[in-house]
Amino acid sequence: MTRITFLLISLLLLGCEGSSTSKSEGASSPGSNTAAFEVSPLTNMIRIPAGTFQRIRFPVTVTHDFWLGKYEVTQGDFQKVMGKNPSHFIGDSNRPVEKVSFVLANEYCAALTLTERAAGRISAGYQYRLPYEAEWEYACRAGATNRFSFGDTPTLGDSFAWTAENSDASTHPVGLKRPNAWGLMDMHGNVWEWCLDWFEPYPAKALIDPTGPATSKYKVFKGGGWNQDVEYAGASSRFMMSPSNGIHFVGFRVALAPARP
Repeated sequence: MTRITFLLISLLLLGCEGSSTSKSEGASSPGSNTAAFEVSPLTNMIRIPAGTFQRIRFPVTVTHDFWLGKYEVTQGDFQKVMGKNPSHFIGDSNRPVEKVSFVLANEYCAALTLTERAAGRISAGYQYRLPYEAEWEYACRAGATNRFSFGDTPTLGDSFAWTAENSDASTHPVGLKRPNAWGLMDMHGNVWEWCLDWFEPYPAKALIDPTGPATSKYKVFKGGGWNQDVEYAGASSRFMMSPSNGIHFVGFRVALAPARP
């Protein structure tokens, strides 16, 4: 896929993102109460409380608490669990793993779940998995109603994201930029991140715990990356790719939540 083709398709898919500079009144923020989970999450997981965010003109509600990785899964993380590293930008195990397909990212989550269950740190009722798109966007916004978690001004992105403007055409070790309001790092830029959902245009209605269509051709990834301008890294920006494909600007982070049927 050429850069020009990627940009043209991206423009078609980005849609309208709200231009409000206000913050949500009474927005939830992560707390320290972990009783609802009765699990011992991986280090550097952040509990995300249930709540609602505004996508374009419609509310999207996430009715359950969940945990989300503070960082994108690194090459070292991936190597430890899977015994291999598919990445293009090697040489530093703290760089995010990339060139990883949706299928392989799912396999990582499944293997991690089995390991943590065997160690007694999560029960059979919980699983590590990719976040659903609504979970990802809600966590990225961290209570904000802006285009980005840091506001509406793309020029502020240099402090929060590795994008085409400052990446020197490469990924960078995770956690070097500023976090969002809930402590999550690299939600904008570095690598795009796989979500569980199959792709479809955003429904023009209010949604509760959306999980995307039952099936389709492509899986969603979000967040922008090192090879795209910061304008493509907005909270509701998205793109899609075949679940069997991996490319050097797409990685992932893991969620922990009760297993769904």
